[in-house]
Amino acid sequence: MKIVTLSNGLKVGNFSSPHPFTFVDGSVLPAVSNEEAEQYKILFYEVPVYGADEYTYELSFKLSQDVLPRMSIFYHMYLNKRVDFILCPLPMIKAIKDAVNYKQPELDFNDIRKSPFRCIRMEDRIKKLVSIDKFTM
Repeated sequence: MKIVTLSNGLKVGNFSSPHPFTFVDGSVLPAVSNEEAEQYKILFYEVPVYGADEYTYELSFKLSQDVLPRMSIFYHMYLNKRVDFILCPLPMIKAIKDAVNYKQPELDFNDIRKSPFRCIRMEDRIKKLVSIDKFTM
């Protein structure tokens, strides 16, 4: 599991990105392997939008059975102060919010705000630099 300590002391981990994250302070959170990225991806479902053209689909996201144990490991690392934030793709955050709202028992927490799971906040899109003090959900 990839974890880096930023210059402000925050410890951040990479849940499933096959791409590294470079932060404004020069810290680099390494990519996970292609195998991990594939195994821990979010399930997505596309449904044609009724009344729209034939090219328009609505997406929904769900946590896979492979993702849940990895979430649990990171959540327990967070509870034990070994990590502050776990960087996830935005669809995963949406899937977590939906799962929490529907009270899925597989999740160890009932409020995403009290979990480590967050998305990056880009500070510079051209240089692809990520904020060290702003994370999104």
